[in-house]
Amino acid sequence: MIETINMLIGLLIYPGLAFSLLVGGIFYWLYRKVRARLQARIGPPWYQYFMDLIKLFSKESIIPYSTRGAVMVLAPIFSLTSLILAAAMMPVGSRSIFGFDEDLIVTLYLLAIPGLAMIIAGNVSESPYGAVGSSREASIMVGYELPYALSALTVGFYLRSLSISTIVRYQIEAGPFFMKYPLATVAFLMCLLPKMGRRPFDAPEADTEIIGGPLTEYSGLLLGIFEVTNGLKWFVIPAFTVNLFFGGGANPIEFLLKCLGIVLFLSVLDIIHPRYRIDQGFRYFFKWILPLALIDFVRSLIWP
Repeated sequence: MIETINMLIGLLIYPGLAFSLLVGGIFYWLYRKVRARLQARIGPPWYQYFMDLIKLFSKESIIPYSTRGAVMVLAPIFSLTSLILAAAMMPVGSRSIFGFDEDLIVTLYLLAIPGLAMIIAGNVSESPYGAVGSSREASIMVGYELPYALSALTVGFYLRSLSISTIVRYQIEAGPFFMKYPLATVAFLMCLLPKMGRRPFDAPEADTEIIGGPLTEYSGLLLGIFEVTNGLKWFVIPAFTVNLFFGGGANPIEFLLKCLGIVLFLSVLDIIHPRYRIDQGFRYFFKWILPLALIDFVRSLIWP
């Protein structure tokens, strides 16, 4: 009984849904605030993201008759579930509640599901905007997922361990991996931009071109679930980055400050770049980012 209660607390409160959504929502607000100030605007209040969620969850979800309704409902649920599980397994500071020996591989799979859910959502909506958005999402995923995975596996293969907690403990003792594998770190950071749907790789959801892309036909509760997933991304993905390359944290405060640094870095990159065409983004990852990831990946295998 006690183990079940601890598991539910880990999934739903800390470090799972509630904690991750609170921190992710604040990080998302900081991104919006920084972008607004650099564009000579005031920006939203800190609670705007949470008020938007309340508004969406209070509205009716309208599902077009021509769509495959069950799949349209399941897509945001799968997306949200994958992020909650990834958040629960993520070490916050040096402590991991649900960590296990191969959780690095599992986390990579879980963090790929939201992108796949977007592809499914756009395809089943039978909207031309959704079809274009899902096609763009599929194209850009082919470009960034391989260097993203290779960069993450670089540190795991160096330690001969696929445990995130082991990776964090090693860095606390021996120093962060970004100093040992700088090329893999750069490649991983660049892959975070399309992973989070930020410029210059936000073509799948380009609101000025294809309205909402894969989410054009979503509304109410279902759109709210996708927005919750978006908020979770703003914590889970920077947290994963900090744990792999920037030493994790000896305590939660240090860990969150490092996550904040990643968020501000990504925010600046988003703000200063125009949107790439989807073919430009695809070529960028295969021409520049994949070779960077491969160099350090091969180094971790033959020259630790």
